Amino acid sequence: MPGLEQYFRWQLILVLSAASAMPEDGGTWQSLADFPTGRQEVATAVLNGKIYVIGGLEGQGNPSALVEVYNPNTSTWSIAAPLPFGNDHLAAAVAAGKLYVFGGASRDTFVYDPISNSWSFVAQMQSAHGNTPAVGVIDDKIYVAGGTSGVNTISTVEMFDPATNIWTRRASMGVSRNHTAGAVIDGKFYVAAGRGPATAGTALEVYDPVENRWSSLPSMPTNRSGVAAAAVAGELFVFGGETSRIHGEVEVYNPVARSWRRLADMPNPRHGLWASVIGNKIYLPGGATVPGFGGSTANDVFIVDRKATFANISSRLRVETGDNVLIGGFIVTGTGSKRIIVRAVGPSLPVAGALPDPELELHNGDGLIIATNNNWKEAPNRQEIIDSTLAPSHDAESAILMRLAPGTHTVVVRGTNGSTGVGLVEVYDLEAGSESKPANISTRGLVQTGDDVLIGGIILNGKDSIRTMIRAIGPSLPVPGRLGNPTLELRDSNGGLVAENNDWRTSQQDEIIASGLSPMNDFESAIFRTLSPATYTAIVRGVGDTTGVALVEAYALE
Repeated sequence: MPGLEQYFRWQLILVLSAASAMPEDGGTWQSLADFPTGRQEVATAVLNGKIYVIGGLEGQGNPSALVEVYNPNTSTWSIAAPLPFGNDHLAAAVAAGKLYVFGGASRDTFVYDPISNSWSFVAQMQSAHGNTPAVGVIDDKIYVAGGTSGVNTISTVEMFDPATNIWTRRASMGVSRNHTAGAVIDGKFYVAAGRGPATAGTALEVYDPVENRWSSLPSMPTNRSGVAAAAVAGELFVFGGETSRIHGEVEVYNPVARSWRRLADMPNPRHGLWASVIGNKIYLPGGATVPGFGGSTANDVFIVDRKATFANISSRLRVETGDNVLIGGFIVTGTGSKRIIVRAVGPSLPVAGALPDPELELHNGDGLIIATNNNWKEAPNRQEIIDSTLAPSHDAESAILMRLAPGTHTVVVRGTNGSTGVGLVEVYDLEAGSESKPANISTRGLVQTGDDVLIGGIILNGKDSIRTMIRAIGPSLPVPGRLGNPTLELRDSNGGLVAENNDWRTSQQDEIIASGLSPMNDFESAIFRTLSPATYTAIVRGVGDTTGVALVEAYALE
């Protein structure tokens, strides 16, 4: 396909800085609707976008079977079926789309059915894991580490496979501990803090499931147990805890730098709590505000944020065959890797003539295919896609989630068996909490007439405005059949017109020239604007309903 090869050389670009340092504030805290029953030593997990708060201790230490559900979209609570019995210092996880509860006072494992609102026994662990073990999910398998068995603090690790309902032993941790917490980053299970030997309170270890091996990492600065832990943007966040006092410290471990840093303390310091993640938001309901028993109704969320950057590029147009498929691309810069998710959407689009079965390819800078997907649920890391909260809504749509080394990458969307129709390609930056700065995003496609024009969407994340350049390129593209005279519109999330341009020299010529990003041809279009964090849409058409191949680009001028 010479057109595609030529396009790879053109290097359609999404520039993503792979630096991993956080802003000084690291994020913001918000108080949410109070946790109704104020329990501590709970477990929580996210199922279908809602946070299940399970079991724990009520009052002065009574084991609870209660399950309360928080809906972040409405900031309201509801009640789910209770556990078969009261249980505290337990554990929970979602794997393969199902919610499991285990550990605490029992070796039994139960699965929740949201349709029948009921719990069912599925398996028994080989060892007890009481007094709050650490939990992580890798490739739809649940890992549980540490806790207690009888009066003994343990380092035992087990893995549960929902496909077989069997627990199996894995390599033990180097440090025995209970009242600990864990999270998964890039397919590895991190466990931090805890109660046990003198080293437990600051110990950080990581488990590699491929090698079935634990490694010690730099110790956490603050000694504590009863913490909550979560992974966002490739970093481990550890909250709260207790020793002889209640801790409000928030400390963050960066695996690339192999270092810790401290953020501002929690507004409501607690121990005996659990963290659940949706996107870049870490939810922390319940816990205790005093050593021992003292359940809290606090329900806080920590939002990992950064300065405004491009978090997503999406482009929609009619996908044809041959060279006239839908193409998007990006370059990962820096010395570290970058975690992204790419989606090819068709059947769920609310438009006539939607592409019924899109296929997705990811190419490197040499044009070689490094990943493919047709139907996202068949991806080997399906659970990771689900956990990202960006899983496509239709089974026939495609997704690739992976961490990429620095370099040029290109996304291609085709129709299965040569099918055609309106398709959408999306590239999401999953490093929401890092200092990553997408500086340029671009998508190329065949601009037709009517609804089959080139529509590009961008999402600006963060809290500051950013100077932005949008361009519509056609005549200068080194491909056959290029669009001779593209026009450009920029619209807000309500469809309101922000700006428009036909031939870039007719408006804002001085600003565009000063940016160093002037289009190469006078018939190409450009818009310069300072944009607040929000969703925007760029629309490229041909003057006089002309058609041809065009490129839409958005640059962050910081």
